[in-house]
Amino acid sequence: AVVSTQSTGVLLWMIGIVTFGSIIYYADSSEMSSEFSSITVGCWWAVVTMSTVGYGDLVPKSSIGKCLGSVVVFLSMIFLALPMTIIVSKFSSCYDDLKYQQEEDRYHSSDEDEDDDGDGPDDDEDDKA
Repeated sequence: AVVSTQSTGVLLWMIGIVTFGSIIYYADSSEMSSEFSSITVGCWWAVVTMSTVGYGDLVPKSSIGKCLGSVVVFLSMIFLALPMTIIVSKFSSCYDDLKYQQEEDRYHSSDEDEDDDGDGPDDDEDDKA
């Protein structure tokens, strides 16, 4: 199940790169000073923007391109942040279970130590025999 989830995430990431790379190329190609000379350059911009690295080597010049850049950054933060909340929640749940198990083990081991002190009812029967 984990492998399919990871591969689905990578597939969605790649679809986002190609989609947003193509859209930014067509949105910004009308500007004379546009740095987006091809869709592959747009895909590079999408990789850098979606990974939240943001080198700044490619910047949209048109209003539509700037709005698209804002949308891409927002969506990529959601795409990166949602799995983190799930991971942290699962870690917290596992940690709580571990702490509960340790407390239970400690409680049971203290009960066993109290029974082995020689004062228990079973110890009197052993002395008589």
